[in-house]
Amino acid sequence: MGIAKDVIANNEDYQRVLAAHPIVFMLFVSETCPACPSALELFKPIAEHYDPAVKSLVLDTLETAKLEVVTGTPTLVVHVDGKIKEILKGFGPWDTQEQTLKSLFKRYAQPPVPDEPA
Repeated sequence: MGIAKDVIANNEDYQRVLAAHPIVFMLFVSETCPACPSALELFKPIAEHYDPAVKSLVLDTLETAKLEVVTGTPTLVVHVDGKIKEILKGFGPWDTQEQTLKSLFKRYAQPPVPDEPA
């Protein structure tokens, strides 16, 4: 399977993952993508730090069901409550990539703030 570790075979698998986890980060990669190994190297330790609050998947675009918003690799798609909240195509300039990923995980892994009484 190469650098990717997860496969979503069809739309039913995709919906099952989203239904089972409130926050899902899906990193789409490709064996032929020169930037993907570096993106994966940054992604994995940050994703592990936020496990189990965030379900993180690394998906090979050749092995997994197509997601319309993924038009290149690496692409990170953030889902909250089954809906796409953010799409990060590439991770930006090299010197800010780690901070970009950490900020994204931190933003979505935080518990919701309870409503204040009226």
